[in-house]
Formats: sequence, structure tokens, C-alpha cells
Amino acid sequence: MLYLVKIFYAFIIPPGGIISLLILFNIYLYWKKIKGKYILSVITLLFYLLSTNFIAYHLVKPLENFYQNKTIEQLKQDKNDVIIMLGGGAINVADIDGKGQVSGYVANRMITVMRLQKELDIPIILSGGKVFEDTGREADIEKRIFEGMGVDSKYLILENQSRNTVENVQNSKVIMEEYNFTKPLVITSGFHLPRAMEIFAREGIEATPYVVDYQMSDELVFSIFNFLPNNGGLNTSCMAIREYLGILALKLKMQ
Repeated sequence: MLYLVKIFYAFIIPPGGIISLLILFNIYLYWKKIKGKYILSVITLLFYLLSTNFIAYHLVKPLENFYQNKTIEQLKQDKNDVIIMLGGGAINVADIDGKGQVSGYVANRMITVMRLQKELDIPIILSGGKVFEDTGREADIEKRIFEGMGVDSKYLILENQSRNTVENVQNSKVIMEEYNFTKPLVITSGFHLPRAMEIFAREGIEATPYVVDYQMSDELVFSIFNFLPNNGGLNTSCMAIREYLGILALKLKMQ
């Protein structure tokens, strides 16, 4: 009974509810033999597929698996001299010891960065600015949180002006030159890392990638629920598509 309820909700709560309405409207078009029914069928099917974990998994895992993380021992041998943590969003709301919180993506990145900094004992460039008027200045918020969690401020270098990944890399490059850093360890979400590394390479920076913030497990377990529409699946699919389009734009020199 529990599973039946979950299936029922999957086709009532958006995006499943929207898909259900599209299916009903499409049935009506076929019944009345109205033009446009085939186009709507394709749109409905595409919307449904992108909303499933099955398709989301196959879109995002190639991005997340593009790089394999080195062990701590290997990283120590590489002698990276700075960690660059790329931005991923912040909002202006009250927090424990100030104003502003980071997005879930960034929170996941911060946990790994803090652990790596402790192991490698190297500084961190916090790269992320104020993207919109109603968002927080990300690097400033990250610095306050890191300090509150015990990271010494001497290890934290702010780059709080960038608004996208291209500016993240370009502004971080300026800081690297100022501090004479040459071997950065780049930390960002797995789905975002291939595009970020393309930009680092374009800027002439030989960086070491480190994958964090996985969106999907390594293996997709066969289950009916992975074929049901859900908001998480749609969000992950759209996020992956955006990254593929971003990589294409870089290849075509549109960014």
C-alpha cells in the first residue's frame, strides 16, 4: 500500500502532475483529431524522461565520472600549493553568526575543502561573488563559516567579485600570480568539474581536479521508482544539460 501511495503522488505532485495533465490533453487531441497531437506527444515523453532518475543518472554520471580523485598520499606527493573552491550560490538570510547562507552544492564542497586543507596544510582561494541583487556575496559568507568552524583566517584568500565560472577562473588566476601559486587543487561539484577544467586549461593553468558533491550513487539500482517522474530527477537532468551546453559553448569559443 505504501508503494502505491508513492506512485500515486508521483503523478499528482509536479512535475508528475503536469505530465499527467499533458497526457490527458494529448488523449483529447487524438480523440478530436486535432493538429499538434504528435508534437505534444514528443514534448510530453521528453518531459517525462527528463523527470526520471533513470535518465538523470545517465546524463550526470558521465560528468561526475570524468575525473577520478587522487588519494591523500598522491595529493601530498603532487605538492599542490593552493586549493581553489569554486562558487555555487548563496542567499541573504539570517545565519547563526551573521547573515547569508551558502547553497547545498557549496556546503558539500566546503566540507571536503576543510578536510583537504587540514590534510594538505595549504591556503584556500574562496571564489564567488554577488551574482544577483538578492543573493549574498558568496566568498564573504564562506569565510565567516570556515572561521566559525575553526579554519584559521590566514589560510583563507577571498575572491568575491566573480559572477560565473569564467570569472571564477580568471579572477583566481590573478590571485595565483599575486601569491606565486602554480599548482592549484580545484574543488567543485562533479557535474561542474569538466566545464571548469576546460576553462582552467584555456587560461593556461595546470590544475588538479577533485570531485565532490556527487548527485548520484555509483550504481543505479533497478527500481520502479527510478522510472517515476520527480522534481529531483528533472533538476539533475536540467543541470547536466546546462553543463553539456556550457562545454559546447567553450568548444565553439562562445564564452
